[in-house]
Amino acid sequence: MKVETFQCNPFQEQCYVIWDETSKRCLVVDPGMCTDWEWERIHRFIQQKELTPDAVLITHNHSDHVMGTGYLTRAYPGLPVYGSMEDQNHLPTIPMQNRFFGVDAEVHYAPITRNLMDGDTLSFPIEAQDGIAQHRIEVLDCPGHSHHGLCYYFPDDRILFSGDVLFYCSIGRTDFGMAMGGNGPLLVKSINSKLMPLPPETKVYPGHGPMTTIETEANYNPYLYY
Repeated sequence: MKVETFQCNPFQEQCYVIWDETSKRCLVVDPGMCTDWEWERIHRFIQQKELTPDAVLITHNHSDHVMGTGYLTRAYPGLPVYGSMEDQNHLPTIPMQNRFFGVDAEVHYAPITRNLMDGDTLSFPIEAQDGIAQHRIEVLDCPGHSHHGLCYYFPDDRILFSGDVLFYCSIGRTDFGMAMGGNGPLLVKSINSKLMPLPPETKVYPGHGPMTTIETEANYNPYLYY
């Protein structure tokens, strides 16, 4: 499994392209690009690596993580967008969120088409052929930053995509109000019950900032123990 990171939009949100070298299939996590230049950079990478996207994975429906989904669904018709429809349906629209954050950014949004819930599992490549190695994906719902913050754990690879749930020595903001899903105690409970039990060597790829590990956060994250 390979992972490439792309920073997007004024929030410096991190979009990830994950790919399997054997099958040449890829997943795109949280496409937050808001300009043609940002999209072309990611699209060019996919083409240069000769990858075929299997799906888009959405951690949560805050605007900085989803405003570029439409770029992908237009370039790859029929590409499924996985995420929490409940989170999508309970949040303000993406343009309204941008106005709330005071950001003037283009929106190229396509909604979630495949609903995911806590405990769901996926295989990647999603449509693997015989003889192609598959990677398991476990869906962990960690509410508190948004109504439903989905984290994607690859147990065979010891990799976690945490969205805005868990950061390097920090956690997601909870001060955006109830409409945006903010709930500090619930977020800490979610992390401690769902993420901290993962193997300590698990690499954590967050929605903003540097990569970390479960072990690092268990030892040094000051927000998990109040």
